[in-house]
Amino acid sequence: MVKRAATTLVAVAMGATALATAPAFADTVAPTPSPTPSPTVGHNFFKPHTPSHSAGHHSHKPYTPHPSIVSVDVDPNVVVVSKGRSTQVTARVTAKDVKSVDIDLWGPRSHGDHGGDHWFGNEKGGHNDGPKFDRASRSFSFDWSDRAGTYRVHVEAIGLDGKKYTADRAFTVKRKEWHAPRPSGPKATRIAGFDATPEPVRKGRALTLKGKLQVAQCWGDWYYDGWNNFSGRPGGNRYCSDSHNYWNNWHRLGSQNVKVYFQSSGSHKWQYVDTIKTDGDGDFATKVRAYRSGTWAVRFAAGHGLKGSEATDYVKVVRH
Repeated sequence: MVKRAATTLVAVAMGATALATAPAFADTVAPTPSPTPSPTVGHNFFKPHTPSHSAGHHSHKPYTPHPSIVSVDVDPNVVVVSKGRSTQVTARVTAKDVKSVDIDLWGPRSHGDHGGDHWFGNEKGGHNDGPKFDRASRSFSFDWSDRAGTYRVHVEAIGLDGKKYTADRAFTVKRKEWHAPRPSGPKATRIAGFDATPEPVRKGRALTLKGKLQVAQCWGDWYYDGWNNFSGRPGGNRYCSDSHNYWNNWHRLGSQNVKVYFQSSGSHKWQYVDTIKTDGDGDFATKVRAYRSGTWAVRFAAGHGLKGSEATDYVKVVRH
């Protein structure tokens, strides 16, 4: 190093030409590693990034909740109810960043059905927290007694911010109407409450026979105003609503003849006894003498668009 220093000094004194002709006997000097250059203006210098542990984890901003009711779905959207059956409707709610969800049902007349609370609890926001999604559902059952029309599922949610959020979803309830076909035959009649009293009865004593003659007013959903009115109309009366192919909803049948018959025990023949007429309410009553045990019958003959009908009652006759 000393020699190299000397040579350098000579080079400075003699200039570049003298340095080129330096003596060949100078000692060989090992090359010195080039120093790392310092950045200068106008040059791009990339310094490797070294993570800093001094900043800690507080550099991330905490998540801020944004409460909302994301969706309200109703399945099915159109509800069709039939007689004798019920149909279920389910409301499903998806909510974001909320504490609780309340699902209510509002009918066509704004009558509310309350009681569908779902609580999810409060969660605190942090740097690792994100949106909190919750789901809730509630089912409702509909049958023929429920009013047809537009219903509304009303949802109220309390957000993590303490505010209330609401949403609504409407759906329709319909009735599956079906009317029995118009009858082609005569209207049915019946004798209701027929009774022969007293039972048993002493021989030769009087028996009272009484009952009520009635005519059907409805065939399925077909309604007839009176016993002798045959211009029925479907759905004409709220009593005619069973939608089946038979006569129903009985109406009094007045001013009609009812014949009385008797058949003694052990016999196969009927004996005519009397004819009585029903009053304005269809009621009838008469008295007869009982001499033998047997069956008493009252019969209404078919005619004028009406079916015939009858009723019987057995009475035992005792000697003492």
